[in-house]
Amino acid sequence: MAVISGKNAIVDGTQGVGFWKLQWNATDASIVHSTSEGVVIRVEGNVDWRGVYQSYGHTPVTMPGAALSFKGEGLNGKGASGTAIVDRVDIIWDIANARPIYHNCHFSANGALAFGTPSGSNISYAAPAPSVGLANTVKWGGTGGTVIPNVFHMMLSLISKNAPYVDSSTLGQVKREAGNFDLAWVYRRNFADPSAADGLPDVNDIDQLLFYVDTTFWDIHDAIVRRVVPVYDTEGGREHQGKILSATVAGKLNMIDNTDYVADPSTTKWIDFSD
Repeated sequence: MAVISGKNAIVDGTQGVGFWKLQWNATDASIVHSTSEGVVIRVEGNVDWRGVYQSYGHTPVTMPGAALSFKGEGLNGKGASGTAIVDRVDIIWDIANARPIYHNCHFSANGALAFGTPSGSNISYAAPAPSVGLANTVKWGGTGGTVIPNVFHMMLSLISKNAPYVDSSTLGQVKREAGNFDLAWVYRRNFADPSAADGLPDVNDIDQLLFYVDTTFWDIHDAIVRRVVPVYDTEGGREHQGKILSATVAGKLNMIDNTDYVADPSTTKWIDFSD
């Protein structure tokens, strides 16, 4: 039996795709009634599907909450297509492992999924942005603020809380409408002394947060700190090496007035309260 190779896999209109995958399912519409003799009976359920693709780059093509005409292919043009909506994009800086900056785009069904030859097109791709050698990684307090030292991992998550629905117009297919926007962020860092200038922010601190991709940056105006987790690891796993003192700092978006926004490294404002 022939198989379909993932070699030369593409997602239509997206550059530098590392992988894509889909899963689809039907709701478990089960019943037990007076003549089923104690046996669970199942009937046809509503159909749903979702997927994710990984792309090397610091700025996604499609914003969460926006429509995505998904066309994914492998070798010989075989693949799948369908109308979807973007739920979430996670942008990841894996500095410790020297990976180029990449993002995972998660999407869900907003129409039927079809298999065959979707006829997507690959697009030209510039060299991926490295995570190695960034002079700045995270700044707290804007461009004139404090550079957070010794950062080895960062993630910025852009989220749309999309609302699923099924009605007589969808004919058993789950669809979605764009929901409210949210943003989550996290960075992990090493440190020598959790006090003074090398210390950690306090939970509920609010300020402008910058995540750098080169000399440009993602600009979150404003962010709020929600979680600080220092790690003291004496044993250091099975190798008993001990671990460098580190901490995870995580938070959310905090847009409260007409000066607030979220802007990508090109300074395009994705969410803007200042309009």
